[in-house]
Amino acid sequence: MTAARSVLVDITPLRESAPYRRIFVARLISLVGIGLLLVSVPVQMFDLTGSSAQVGVASAVTGITTFVGMLVGGSLADRFDRKRLILVGRSGAALAFAGLAINAFGLLGGPSVPALYVLAGVDGLIGALSTSALMAAVPTLIPREQLVAVGALGALTVRIGSAVSPGIAGFIIAAAGVEWAYTIAAILATITVLILLGLPSMPPTAPVLGEPTAPPTPSGDDAAPAKKVSVLRFIAEQRVVLGVMIIGVLTMFAAGVVALLPALVAERFDGDARATGLLFAAVATGAMVGAVTSGWLAAVQRPGRLLMCSVIAVFAVMILFGLTPWLWLALGLLVVIGVFEAIGEVLRYSLIQHHTPGPLLGRVNGIWMAQEVGGVTIGALVAGVFGSIWAASDAVVYYGIVMGVLAVIAALTLGTLRAVRKEPVTETPVP
Repeated sequence: MTAARSVLVDITPLRESAPYRRIFVARLISLVGIGLLLVSVPVQMFDLTGSSAQVGVASAVTGITTFVGMLVGGSLADRFDRKRLILVGRSGAALAFAGLAINAFGLLGGPSVPALYVLAGVDGLIGALSTSALMAAVPTLIPREQLVAVGALGALTVRIGSAVSPGIAGFIIAAAGVEWAYTIAAILATITVLILLGLPSMPPTAPVLGEPTAPPTPSGDDAAPAKKVSVLRFIAEQRVVLGVMIIGVLTMFAAGVVALLPALVAERFDGDARATGLLFAAVATGAMVGAVTSGWLAAVQRPGRLLMCSVIAVFAVMILFGLTPWLWLALGLLVVIGVFEAIGEVLRYSLIQHHTPGPLLGRVNGIWMAQEVGGVTIGALVAGVFGSIWAASDAVVYYGIVMGVLAVIAALTLGTLRAVRKEPVTETPVP
């Protein structure tokens, strides 16, 4: 039993912190709602216009506004009470979903394409505000030694949400129509507001639990108001956080390999649509396995070194994936990539929370979350360039080689991140 607990995801934060339980449940519910949006908007746009181009633009609008919302929300989370921002964001999301439902039902004169664009963009923007505030608030509620577990639980909720919500959306749309998918999303968003009302006040000046007396800030004084501290200067001078952000960029590129999967299936596996679906699911499956079995990460003494190794491993396995002619092996390799990606995600979250003082958590987490959100889009653009030059399988191999070399260079040059050690556990009160 002890061995199993040391491997499986640690649920101590859920057991010990009532505020974190509220955040965890609300975030899981909100991820399902977001999944309904990501499926329903493209479906409705195609029904209204019959244009795949407009479908792509609608998806891009949601992605871009979400990206911007992460950055803006991070800045606001360092200026205003984070509970208030969370409630405003979730309430705004509920209203935007309600607006989408009203538009889909045609209650104001028929479904409108411009209204669909606007409401989808607003929902992506304002929903992201609450996400950044949530990320900034968690380290003020959870002891530092439990942040690895929090990162794993967060990664797990994202994987569960992304795995479950598309199926739920498809079922609802097929059974009742896209308007009811929006309605249910609005109800779910309202439920999250009710859950989060029980959170304590979380001002940006709230201390991070277990934060060292002299946290690494550019000015050397974490008591300075957040508005007087430049987040870019902090990242540039806090070498651990800078290293994590650089590794985050490489991770974004790794996610882009999915753009090459359809062409690779056409080239290697006779264009079998079932193979395409399985390959897309394999990475998510591996990431879920990695999150569930992440309990051992809390005991890692050199988290920065393991983070670098995990990124290099992703690109090494990616090269093997591009070379294999067998579907079963390709699926297994993508599962392994997903596991390494989950390990990297958990470690990056933990390192950022450990090395960022409370007044800067909003902006730093906003940048980190924007990397997460924009990863597939930006990575897919870069991978697409490779795919336009070489055949898909060759493109995957060359893409893995180039990114792997960059990862090795990063590992060799980011000495501070490579040398960072796990901090000793100290007793901290749990709210």
